[in-house]
Amino acid sequence: MFDPVPHWKALQRNWRMQCIAALLLPIALVWVLGDWDGAWETGAMPIFIGGLLSIFLSLWRFRPYKHALIEAEGMGQTEAAEEAWARLHHSQLLGLVTGKIPGWIGALHYVATGEMVPLVLLVLATQGILLLYRPPSAWVK
Repeated sequence: MFDPVPHWKALQRNWRMQCIAALLLPIALVWVLGDWDGAWETGAMPIFIGGLLSIFLSLWRFRPYKHALIEAEGMGQTEAAEEAWARLHHSQLLGLVTGKIPGWIGALHYVATGEMVPLVLLVLATQGILLLYRPPSAWVK
């Protein structure tokens, strides 16, 4: 019989690790660069707008994740559930990686301009997006 509990725990562990990684890159960047003057001040607005538009790219990945989550939960403990869980893991990973894009663009913005506020806003947007891909903990027994 198929046991879904290790898969739920793996989904939760992957989500936690991706959230921590999305926070550590900007913190390390600010710590290493410190008081940065910026290399390309005229690119501030286009980079920030690109970061905001990348939010929609990452939200586009949510629908396949939601459908894979419903399918994997509906399979229960049948033997055919293994393929559904593989699709769920794949969908979550793609969603988490695309969810981190606004934070990465925020880091690029910080390198280009040295401004902290857009970096913080884009990292907070990233964390909000990553919350969408958090597996429900109530299903782990």
